[in-house]
Amino acid sequence: MSSNDLYLILEVGRTASVNEIKRAFRKLARRYHPDINPGDRGAEERFKTISEAYEILSDPVKRQFYDEHGFYTDGVIEERGQAKGWGFSFQGFDFSGGAASPMGELFGQFFARKAATRQPERGRDVEYQMSISFADSIAGLKTRISVQRHHACPACQGAGRSAAERGAACAACGGTGAVIRTRGRLKFSTPCQACAGTGRTVTECRECSGEGRVLRTDIIDVEIPAGVSTGARIRFEGQGDAGRYGGPPGDLYILTNVAPHPFFSRAGDNIHCTVPITFSEAALGAKVEAPTIDGPAVVRIPPGTQSGQVFRLRGKGAPSLMQPGLRGDQFVEVRVVVPRIADEKSKELLREFARLNAENPRRDIWKF
Repeated sequence: MSSNDLYLILEVGRTASVNEIKRAFRKLARRYHPDINPGDRGAEERFKTISEAYEILSDPVKRQFYDEHGFYTDGVIEERGQAKGWGFSFQGFDFSGGAASPMGELFGQFFARKAATRQPERGRDVEYQMSISFADSIAGLKTRISVQRHHACPACQGAGRSAAERGAACAACGGTGAVIRTRGRLKFSTPCQACAGTGRTVTECRECSGEGRVLRTDIIDVEIPAGVSTGARIRFEGQGDAGRYGGPPGDLYILTNVAPHPFFSRAGDNIHCTVPITFSEAALGAKVEAPTIDGPAVVRIPPGTQSGQVFRLRGKGAPSLMQPGLRGDQFVEVRVVVPRIADEKSKELLREFARLNAENPRRDIWKF
């Protein structure tokens, strides 16, 4: 068998499914088959190589051995009928050294790779819903929250198991930490599953019932950055659940829900509001004050401003989470308030105004 990586030979990834491996083999076989490339020794050798790679990777048993050890040689392991276990062929191998020989150690490691050891697992991420005011979303907030999360069990240091006092030998292995297994004439040593290879009696931790973690409520300090909006997801690295069996902790995510403001509304980093102006301010022009999150700001109203017209105040919006140091804009929509005329003098003045400024704002609608 070629020393090249079998997955590279078939041009598939190491996590490829059986169907993906079959498709890759058929594609390459059509390309390099000797019948399609008569007289081409290179294509013939290539076809043999991909056939050997396919024979191993399409067989779950052989593929598992290859993934574990990085090689596969005919006769090391073969399936016997429909049995789920491993079968062995002794052709070409000398096992006279017994379990202590290098080959015995190889098989011992192979069969025990999923023994009683527990692999570290990353802790779960924890989410916390937080409601904040509009003002706090703009300025930022430092506060304390109460969070339930898992911690490594102090009784077993997160192992989930407790060893008996020194001298209490494991009954399964007699305190050696290993057991001798036999398959046919082959003997090999594997770590004892009952004691995880420690040689001492192992039981589940009473404090955590073997979980390796305990649930606890914590009060923690958090800082909400300026500029958050509803639906923002703020990450606090390593503040989630503790990992299992020595694994890294998860993260804490705070999801914000910002209360509405009676005057301002927000769209992205921009803030919108509506400011009323008088008929005379709209007609003659004026400078009016508009509220912003920083305080009052002056908006210049040009003569002839119409109701619904929008003016921009640059840099008066919310702080940007994506681009720290930058802010959005504020958009001020003006609404012209028509006065209620009660006295005759004002009515006469408006009639005179209408006579001097004769205009029909509805003339264009008849064009349709």
